[in-house]
Amino acid sequence: SSGINAEWPLRPGELVKRKVKRILPSDNKKGYTLTYASGDTEEFETEEFDAVVLATPLHNADIELPDGVDVSGNTKPFQRTLATFVNGVLAPIVPGEKNPGDVLTVTSKDKLLFSSIGSKGSVDMDFNYKVFSKLPLTEDQINKLFSKVNEIKVVDWMAYPKYSVPDSLPDFELAPGLYYINAIESAASAIEMSCIGSKNVALLLYQYLENVKNVDSGAVCQTEEMEQFKEEL
Repeated sequence: SSGINAEWPLRPGELVKRKVKRILPSDNKKGYTLTYASGDTEEFETEEFDAVVLATPLHNADIELPDGVDVSGNTKPFQRTLATFVNGVLAPIVPGEKNPGDVLTVTSKDKLLFSSIGSKGSVDMDFNYKVFSKLPLTEDQINKLFSKVNEIKVVDWMAYPKYSVPDSLPDFELAPGLYYINAIESAASAIEMSCIGSKNVALLLYQYLENVKNVDSGAVCQTEEMEQFKEEL
C-alpha cells in the first residue's frame, strides 16, 4: 500500500514496504491511520496519511479495513498457473503437421497437459518456449511436448482471478481517499491492465485531494475541471 500526504504542491507518497495489518480512519476523520509491521519484528508501527492506495490482491491480504467498506467484489480467489520455460525443440503437436510459428492455444480442459505454448525467440540453433499449465509438468510430459530439451525453468504462482459469468466490476474507490488499483483485475489480469488501473486511481486520487484542499480553503471545485476528470476516466 502507498500512503499520500497532501502537501501542496504534491510530494511523492510513501510506499509502505511492510506487511500492513490495518487501515482505519484517522481520529480527525480527514485521512487514514496505517498499522504495519516494524521490520522483521512482531512489533507494529502506526502512521497517518491523507489518502491510501492499495496495490495488492485483497483475496488473501488479511488487511483490516474501515467499517462499511465492501470488498465482496474484490476478493475473487486466484487460480494457480505454472509457466514452464523450455529451451529446446518443440515436437509436432499434430503428428505429421508443422507447428505454427507463433502461439499454440487450446481450450482449458483438465486432461490437457497445457493451456498454451508460445515461442519466445531463439538461442543459437534452438528456441525458447513458454508453456502455461494448471499443474506442474513431469519430466515425461515435457519430453512428450519437446523432442529436445536443453534447459528448463519453472515459475509457479497464483496468477489470475477465477472469472465467472455474469459478473460485476467493482469500483476503484473503496471509500473516500481509499483506492484499490487491483479492482481492474476483475475485468482482466495483465500488467497492461494494472497500468490502466493505476492511471484511473491516480486521477481519482488527484481529484479527491483537490477537493479536500478546496474544502479546507473554502473554495468551490470548478465544474469544468470535474468534467475533464470524467473524460480522462
